[in-house]
Amino acid sequence: MQKKVTNTVAAPTNAGGETRFGLAWSRLYDPVFWLFMLPFGGERRLRRAFIDFAAPQGGGQVLDICCGTGTLALLIAEKVWGSGRVVGVDLSPEMLSLARRKAGRDLPVFFRRGDCEKLPFPEAAFDKIFISFGLHEMTAPVRQNALREIYRVLQPDHSLFILDFHLARAVLPRLAVATFMRLFEDEDAYRMLVGDTLLREIEEAGFTLGPKRLVKAGVFQMLRADKPALVP
Repeated sequence: MQKKVTNTVAAPTNAGGETRFGLAWSRLYDPVFWLFMLPFGGERRLRRAFIDFAAPQGGGQVLDICCGTGTLALLIAEKVWGSGRVVGVDLSPEMLSLARRKAGRDLPVFFRRGDCEKLPFPEAAFDKIFISFGLHEMTAPVRQNALREIYRVLQPDHSLFILDFHLARAVLPRLAVATFMRLFEDEDAYRMLVGDTLLREIEEAGFTLGPKRLVKAGVFQMLRADKPALVP
């Protein structure tokens, strides 16, 4: 819900990676997004549906990119146990500070600062990767670089899960999303939703497209993208 920059986090940044709105914006992010999601049944309900779509379980190693204040990462962490853990990555130190504060419970979740174009992890480190409402915030080159980085740190024969806006077919929901994009985002965000732009970029990064689910009258989309298994 902010103007795009050359790098992406769950709060506005400049090209150098420092937040433009700092702690004040970070503190407003959760209540603003909560209010925005009320007409759609609430933020947590949508995020829980997204987690159910991905079905994380057991001792999985999970990465949440552009984690913001950690809401999704904390919900995922409730689903893992044993040797499982969730790592949330964001570029905003203010957002991460709030995420760590929210993670006061005994959950297997960790937060660290990181650039989505240069993720600070070795190859094939995670068996599930999530990104929610992050891709539309990126310029096309950043998004394409991020998808390639996600491919690198994802284990073969495992999946990336995406939650983002969608241009619905029905007139009123489509108009609502298009208006939101025009008012609060920029042309790159809108173009990502037009036609098969996002799907094509996912495939160009090396993924195989999996199931797609449209929710809330088609205003949001959930996507699964699979990294192929290694050929013996």
